[in-house]
Amino acid sequence: MKVGLVYYGGQYNHLILKNVKYLGADIEVIPPHKPVEELKKFDCVIFSGGPYSVSEEIQKMGNSPLYIKELKVPMLGICLGHQLIAYVLGGVVRRALNPEYGLTRINIFDEDTILKGFSQQLNVWESHNDEVVEPPSGFRVLASSANARVQAMANSSNSIFGVQFHPEVKHTERGIEIFKNFLGVCRK
Repeated sequence: MKVGLVYYGGQYNHLILKNVKYLGADIEVIPPHKPVEELKKFDCVIFSGGPYSVSEEIQKMGNSPLYIKELKVPMLGICLGHQLIAYVLGGVVRRALNPEYGLTRINIFDEDTILKGFSQQLNVWESHNDEVVEPPSGFRVLASSANARVQAMANSSNSIFGVQFHPEVKHTERGIEIFKNFLGVCRK
């Protein structure tokens, strides 16, 4: 199985690579300016975190909006990637009223695919100034925190998922299981 990791300069991207490789998948880092045709070789795509604001700096994300609209493979957005998926597909993203940094407790109320088997609460690692305040049509909110209503979202029928937090960081409880669950979708 081949996974594409669209890279936006996030500080934890090497940990995404490490986790996905550990779980037995091939993963390749893709700069966001590549033509969409070059990503069609992947079984699924992960959109990484990064320092940008989707509502103010979408041009810095290159062809990523095309990837999201045109690729028909499972997708996982992490932090910035989560916000990007929401924004491109018609959700609402804005500056967070209360940005989250460090360890945060989220409440899970819909286990869906990527959070399958998780308990009702989870400690996760956060690092964001923007947030999804309204998911796109067809998405369900899976988890929230005291400061961010959309900590995780899913459009299961299209296998598109997003998490505001960083599952690749060891401080996120059971983060590797989120990748394992996502790769399970990719293998179907």
